[in-house]
Amino acid sequence: MATFTEEFTKMRQDFDEAQENRHQLFEETRQQVQQMAHGVQEQLAGFRQELGQMREEITEEANRIRTELKDFSTDLKTGGQIFRKESMPR
Repeated sequence: MATFTEEFTKMRQDFDEAQENRHQLFEETRQQVQQMAHGVQEQLAGFRQELGQMREEITEEANRIRTELKDFSTDLKTGGQIFRKESMPR
């Protein structure tokens, strides 16, 4: 049977080891969270870039369609290309 001092010393060593393990686990978890946060920031930056490109493409397409609709509307009001003088044969 171990003496009280030996038992107390072992208990203190176990406590110190558990505390060190807890600190190590905390540090590993903190590093993992930082890596995940960095990854999310990179993904968000990529998403924002792609979103900006998509917006530009959509705006260009919308402007093209708007122009075509204006031309179509003008053609409907004026009788269309076939009724224009420049398109009629002489």
